[in-house]
Amino acid sequence: MNKKSKIYLIVLIWAAALLQLGINNSINREEQLVKQVMSNQEDNLMEGSVRAYGYYGDMELSDLAREEMALKLARKLGISSDYQIKHEDNRRGRTTTFTKLGKNGDTKIEIISLSSEDEQGETKIENYIAIELTLKGSAAGEVNYFSDSLKDIYISLGMETTTNIYLLSTSKGELTPWERQQRIEEFLDNTDSKEVDTIEFDNVYMIYGYSRNIDEFVYQDDSKVNVNIAFEYVPVEDITYIHMGVPFVDRSF
Repeated sequence: MNKKSKIYLIVLIWAAALLQLGINNSINREEQLVKQVMSNQEDNLMEGSVRAYGYYGDMELSDLAREEMALKLARKLGISSDYQIKHEDNRRGRTTTFTKLGKNGDTKIEIISLSSEDEQGETKIENYIAIELTLKGSAAGEVNYFSDSLKDIYISLGMETTTNIYLLSTSKGELTPWERQQRIEEFLDNTDSKEVDTIEFDNVYMIYGYSRNIDEFVYQDDSKVNVNIAFEYVPVEDITYIHMGVPFVDRSF
């Protein structure tokens, strides 16, 4: 597998392997680290997002039941109007998607029902709830507040949850190797992590790290990683996009 393929593999983890992340048992320590590193962004903040998901049981759900659950979650987020709901068949089952677009951010709630057959030929159902909040501009600075809110919602439903936090900022021009290294060292220091792997292709430079103080992780080859920073220079714009993620940057390049 080439280095560019590794990037796409990591991005696909969210959609294709919901159980690859470990469950965080020391939330307070992780939140402290995330807030510290995310608060050190002095560049133009463009976007932030928090994604959360959890296993919702093995019962068979109708479209109406999935829709009612999506609306219940929306109300917990303070949403009661101007939304869209659609039902779609997917490769392994059916998904109900709730979408709310807003000036400062967008909300997407997915109730995912997956079906498969066991060795005896009996149908097995797995249901998951996935919520994604995308925050725009300065609102992205509140990503940790919304991360806490989502965790509280899942707890209220008696569910364990896994989250991923992402921030995107920009810097005018192309960073020099020294400037880039300074940012990497600050990022690793703030997350109390060590560098695990470096991937470089085209105009993208990416660092994966691992912190023992953050329980959630994914595997990069055979190594655990749970902090991620990437620099993407776009020559036609003369802008460097800085992507940060805990435990990983869930965007493609």
